[in-house]
Amino acid sequence: MAKVGYNWLNLPQDILLEVFRYLTPEEKANIRATCKYLKQLVDHPTLWMNSTIVLKNLQSCNSLFWRTLRKRRIRSVVIKEATQKKWQRMVNLLPGLTAVTIDVKKNLESLRTLTLLVNLQKLQLSNKLQMLDQELLREVTIFKQLTHLILCTSMFVHNSSLCHIAELTKLQALTLHVGQKSPLASLRYVLFRLPKLRELSLSSVDIWDNLSLCFTSPGMINSEQTEYDGLEPQCISHLQLEKLSLLNSINGPLSEAALKQLSNVCSLSVSLSRPSVSMNSNFVHSMLENLPSVTELELCWTGPFTEYVKILPSDLASLDLINTRLSNADVQLLSDSSGKTLKHLGLVLCSGITEIMLKRLPKQFPFLQTLDLSGCRLLKPDILLGLGELTFLKEIVISNNPHLTDVIMKQFQTLTDNRVHVAQKSKRNLNRCDCIFYFQSMN
Repeated sequence: MAKVGYNWLNLPQDILLEVFRYLTPEEKANIRATCKYLKQLVDHPTLWMNSTIVLKNLQSCNSLFWRTLRKRRIRSVVIKEATQKKWQRMVNLLPGLTAVTIDVKKNLESLRTLTLLVNLQKLQLSNKLQMLDQELLREVTIFKQLTHLILCTSMFVHNSSLCHIAELTKLQALTLHVGQKSPLASLRYVLFRLPKLRELSLSSVDIWDNLSLCFTSPGMINSEQTEYDGLEPQCISHLQLEKLSLLNSINGPLSEAALKQLSNVCSLSVSLSRPSVSMNSNFVHSMLENLPSVTELELCWTGPFTEYVKILPSDLASLDLINTRLSNADVQLLSDSSGKTLKHLGLVLCSGITEIMLKRLPKQFPFLQTLDLSGCRLLKPDILLGLGELTFLKEIVISNNPHLTDVIMKQFQTLTDNRVHVAQKSKRNLNRCDCIFYFQSMN
């Protein structure tokens, strides 16, 4: 065994790093503890370039901890709790941070400390921030270099406070999750003054009177009343949104003018908070029927998929269904329209799934590369082995499955020559805000 271990350590570092890239953080930690050589390899920056470190208490972080983070070139952190002094120390020790999430109560001094992070591009103020007021948003606009801004809060103090975001002209992604009715005029003001904005996520859309107003050019409105007192940013004529996410939603059809402004949307995510009285009046229908560029769709609702499957955009490349009621006929219709183009399919916590449906997947969607069957308890050993027929499959998610033992998993890996990664946890929300408004849409 010692000889085998010695030969293994003699492998080129590039090969070892490639192997380590597939390990979980826990597995990396176990290997790191074996010897100095592997410790050095595990701390290589290429293994941590997309990692986010959660700092629950900066008080307990010693110099060795900070040295390890610098060695790994950590660029993204989540701060749970910290004093102003510890904030300052973190900024001094990790000056290369590009993404920071603040999970504490309003602290303007902490925000001012972050101004020393000249490379900061992503800032998230999470749901424990109970009040989103004008003073705080003015502080946020200090970070002119921001490309991603995530705001999760319970309410606005002043309707025009949101207008300050228009100063962040480099923004590419904006997440606004609030618990109260959002100021539509202020949001429209912002959207049409961010020329580089490509991604937008809104929550609690069901309490908005007219969603179309957000996506209608100010030039088409007789007057636009805002109390923003800053330098007036230039207004753009057409939105360039490519990704749109609407959580806790139910609204009437969008206007023709609004749909034209959303013509570039290719990725759409919608969670319906409750069924509408008439599905034909639902704004999701108007989007699916009038946005032909959509190739990625995520739909979260407890109703039947039948209501939407006939109006889905053709040639979908990615589809996630969450809590949706399925039928064999629905899946067949999906196969007829997108069977040759669909590369990702997620059936998360869906009802109506049958063993026959699962067994037909390889023939109905032969080009799948990723398959998420989280919560599917009908995924039995023979069905899993049958999914090995998916020649292009790279990853399958099988969380909360009582039937698949380690022996079965080894058989599946052998059958597929270890080309398929079996995950126990879905990765679909890695880049999504995890605030309370999202979780409400999942319940």
